Amino acid sequence: MLETDLYSPLKTWFEDQGFEVRGEVNHCDLVAQKGDDLVVVELKLKPSLKLLYQATDRLQLTDEVYIGLPAPTKNRKALKAFQKLLKNLGIGLLLVHTSSLGHRIEQALPASKIPNRRSRRKALALTKEFSGRGETDNLGGTASKKILTVYREDALLIVAFLENLEIASPKELVAKGCATRAGQILRDNHYGWFERVKRGHYTLSANASAIVTGSFPEVLSRCRVIVQTASLAVE
Repeated sequence: MLETDLYSPLKTWFEDQGFEVRGEVNHCDLVAQKGDDLVVVELKLKPSLKLLYQATDRLQLTDEVYIGLPAPTKNRKALKAFQKLLKNLGIGLLLVHTSSLGHRIEQALPASKIPNRRSRRKALALTKEFSGRGETDNLGGTASKKILTVYREDALLIVAFLENLEIASPKELVAKGCATRAGQILRDNHYGWFERVKRGHYTLSANASAIVTGSFPEVLSRCRVIVQTASLAVE
């Protein structure tokens, strides 16, 4: 079993309760939001001191922090001491049971809302990133895969427009629907997708379309639909 195997059943469990769920938001494995309720879940295959550090750090983001683990198949005594420590910290525990009938989630320990632990700045950054994401989700528990952030989504839309326009200025791209920070994204060029052809005008680098298609095919397809719709509107 991998940490990512825990994500889908937990996502479904939260969605059944009316939450919107996203994976890998600002380094949090799973984030669930419903109205003003914000829940963070850290996924691991077994308890560890590092996991406690991570979960405790997440208490700066929200009062409701959980650890998600596979349910023990035999003796649960080894989990008791860990569970007691979580209770003292106010961190909840969700166990994922796997059988031939599918998955079942056990809320072994609810999260305790202990006030005055949150950092308003960090909590705001998390909700901003969560709300700014498109429809495509990251798989929670992923350590090495390229994560889809709002910034990267904005850059992908610019790629799609430059495929169509070949050369454009940030002002032109913003007018067509790209993010207002299009100029910053083009200048910084963090991913190596863009090239400046003359002052204030950019094009795609040689292999940008191939790289993006290989890494983010679903998002790029959605961006291309947006470009096509914008082109039809002009016609």
